[in-house]
Amino acid sequence: MNVLVVEDEPKLADGLARFLTYAGFHVSVAGTLAEAKRQLEQPFDAVLLDVRLPDGEGWTLIPKLKTLKPRPAIILATARGEADDRVFGLELGADDYLVKPIVLKELEIRLKRLVKQTDEISFGDMTVDVRCRTVTDAGQAIRMTNKEYELLLFFLKHSGEALDRNRLLDEVWDYTFAGDTRTVDTHVKQLRDKSPTMKRQLKTVHRVGYRLEEVR
Repeated sequence: MNVLVVEDEPKLADGLARFLTYAGFHVSVAGTLAEAKRQLEQPFDAVLLDVRLPDGEGWTLIPKLKTLKPRPAIILATARGEADDRVFGLELGADDYLVKPIVLKELEIRLKRLVKQTDEISFGDMTVDVRCRTVTDAGQAIRMTNKEYELLLFFLKHSGEALDRNRLLDEVWDYTFAGDTRTVDTHVKQLRDKSPTMKRQLKTVHRVGYRLEEVR
C-alpha cells in the first residue's frame, strides 16, 4: 500500500514515515505542494495532506487528487481550531481528517479502512477488484493473463492519455524484457477481444500508441 505524506515539519514527517513503514506501508514524503505534485506522477493508494504548507494551502491539492486514476484516499491533517479548513476540505472531496497531534494507531486504522474502500476500480461497465485481481465487464467475468491484467490496470490509471508504445513496453514489461512494440499491439488486441468496454473505448493513436477514452 503506497502512501504519500505531505508534511513540511521534518521531525513529524520522519516520525509518520517511520511508523507507517513499520506498519507495512510504502511511504513517500513531500514537504511542499510543488514536491507533492512531482511525487504524484506515480500512483498512490492514499495521501495524508497537511493543511498548512510553505507554498500554499494543502486543500488546494484536492481537486488534482480527485482526477487521478486510481484516485487515492485523501486524509487531511489539521491543527486544533481549524474547523473551517476541515469542513472546506471535506466539501472539496477529502475522505477524512485527523487533528494534530496525530494518534499514530488511529492513522493506521483510518488509512486501511479508506484504502480498502478504493480497492475496486469502475470504468463504464467494467469493474476491477484490485485486491482479488478479478475483472468483470457487463456482469461477465473475464479471464486474463498477468500481462493482460497489468496492461489493463495501466490503461485505467492513465485513461485519457495518449500512451506511447515504448512507454507501455517499459512500464508494463520493464526494460529487461527482450521484446518489441509488437508485443504491446498483440496484448491490446487480446484486451479488445476479451472486453467489450476495451473494444469500444481503447483507441489507436496514429503513430503514437493507444488512448483509453473516458466513458461518457
